Amino acid sequence: MNQASLYERANQVQRHDAKIILEEYATILQWRSDGQDSLLDVGSGPGNVLMDFVHPLLPKGYQQLVGTDVSNKMVGYANKCYESYARTQFQVLDIGCDRLPDHLKGRFDHVTSFYCLHWVQNLRAALGNIYSLLRNEGGDCLLVFLASNPVFEVYKVLHANKKWAHYMQDVDQFISPLHYSTNPVEQFTQLLSEAGFIHHNVELRSEVFVYEGVNTLKDNVKAICPFLERIPSKQHEEFLDDFVDVVIAMNLQQDLVQDHNNDRLQQRFISPYKLIVAYARKSPDFLRNMLSEMGIKKSSKGLE
Repeated sequence: MNQASLYERANQVQRHDAKIILEEYATILQWRSDGQDSLLDVGSGPGNVLMDFVHPLLPKGYQQLVGTDVSNKMVGYANKCYESYARTQFQVLDIGCDRLPDHLKGRFDHVTSFYCLHWVQNLRAALGNIYSLLRNEGGDCLLVFLASNPVFEVYKVLHANKKWAHYMQDVDQFISPLHYSTNPVEQFTQLLSEAGFIHHNVELRSEVFVYEGVNTLKDNVKAICPFLERIPSKQHEEFLDDFVDVVIAMNLQQDLVQDHNNDRLQQRFISPYKLIVAYARKSPDFLRNMLSEMGIKKSSKGLE
């Protein structure tokens, strides 16, 4: 995932979903009346989703926009690409960390995240940190991530192959913590409540993305596969070929179709996946303390 420029070219799925979801939630996000909004994005990668789809929604006089990522290389790439944008910066942050940096606590009106939280095994810690990022007066978050995806099953199959097992010993760390959940909506809703959010809406969306051709599929794997950088470069193509073979064995290949660019037949691959889309609001500290004193522990689940 450290190949920032490749990821930027290969993240069609992320861009497609982020665009649609932000269009839906643009009027639901609680924008400040004075236009001085501060927003932090979790897992910004190369920054193009944040800057293409979130940035345009901000009031012209927004206070600050902070993109974060666990990867130093991604952050460096994003800062270089968007250095001309005022009041905008990218910095390293592990949202699943045990201790959130003090300078980030309570500074933001909004937190967004697209296609990141499925990489975070400790969702409880991540949501606690997101809650702490929001201002004490309250704020909201929009979180979008994979509940399940066939790529996780592909990883498990490749891990069972002696050729690749050595490079994939921690495979479970790269499978969504909700992938095997029998009720991911209920599970994530409970985690939001435990973090302190009092208004939340969680939905599970079933989506399908089609990769046009083997090269498109391989480019996507190159961009997002966390194991490839561990494998010697001379074996990369072999790994990618094995990846495609597993995808075909899982019946995720469609019939050959005509490629009008070079007049040849090409393979198409389908990827059915389930997406968690969650919107939640933080209660002002005074309200949370009052509810706590009254012994009200369970949060309401609807939007007001």
